Amino acid sequence: MQHVKVKYSEKPHLKEGATWFSRWWYHRQIKHDNRRYNHYDQQRKTVTLRLLSLLGIAAAILIYSMVMPRPSSTVSTKLNQTMAFGNQGTNVQLTKKVFNDETGLLELHFKFTGNTDDTLTTGINMKRFKLSFAGDRYIQNGQSEYHIIATSTNTMVVQFEKLKTNFQDVRVGFADKSIDTENIKTAVDESSDSAKKPAKTSDQVATIVINNDDKLPVNKQRKVLTKKQLVVAQTNTNIQEQKQTIKENRTAIKEWQAAIREQTENVRATRQQMPDMADKEQAQANETIESYQSKMTDLKKNISDTKATIDSKKEKIKQLEK
Repeated sequence: MQHVKVKYSEKPHLKEGATWFSRWWYHRQIKHDNRRYNHYDQQRKTVTLRLLSLLGIAAAILIYSMVMPRPSSTVSTKLNQTMAFGNQGTNVQLTKKVFNDETGLLELHFKFTGNTDDTLTTGINMKRFKLSFAGDRYIQNGQSEYHIIATSTNTMVVQFEKLKTNFQDVRVGFADKSIDTENIKTAVDESSDSAKKPAKTSDQVATIVINNDDKLPVNKQRKVLTKKQLVVAQTNTNIQEQKQTIKENRTAIKEWQAAIREQTENVRATRQQMPDMADKEQAQANETIESYQSKMTDLKKNISDTKATIDSKKEKIKQLEK
């Protein structure tokens, strides 16, 4: 491609006394070279704009990748998912998570249970439970810190401060350092080095994953709460849970009472029909009545047990309110 560096019109003019043909030819060359210069100049501008656009797009992508969280290969742990750890039949559940994407505060609530979801552990022994923390792109210049706060006999809150607002994931591992007494062995020879050595801690660890790109609940007003505030909030939650259990149990009692009335009506209707039955039919009717009465006995026992549970929950509410 021929490069035209200077417009023809900017070159020295014709000498004085040039003929009319020379002047005509000169003006013709001016127009021709100016058009060619403008064409090449436009091409240069177009190429420059394209290069600048590509550089701008590359810079925008780089800034976006640095600011926005990248997808993580880990999957978030579901709320209230029971995860076992240690060797003592202890389970842990993530019950709540809140993130302030302006201050980098991540608040995680955990609940501990025994072998079944309904069996609560007697208490959180921080000397026995060991927590570990990991994650991808969540530490902010070494300034990130965490606080572990026990809020009741079976609940805990972990507060992360100054996390990267575009972190990918945070992983909290739970291990139990208790000695597994069932694996303690004694040697026949008392001089043996293996005699009465304690068993090693179980390697079973529960890992809770909080993924930032998995619809993490955001609360821009969330601040770092004190232990007293967290304990009070957890106590209120426990009270509401007890009240909800009482409400559900009362509903169950009403349904059982309605079922007892139905069984009583069935017994009455069957007995009214018995005088018109044959002996064999009467025997079958008596078996049916016994079945109805057996169901009523079971329902009455359910009602009695549920009332006892309600009384227990009421007592627990009184203790929590104190």
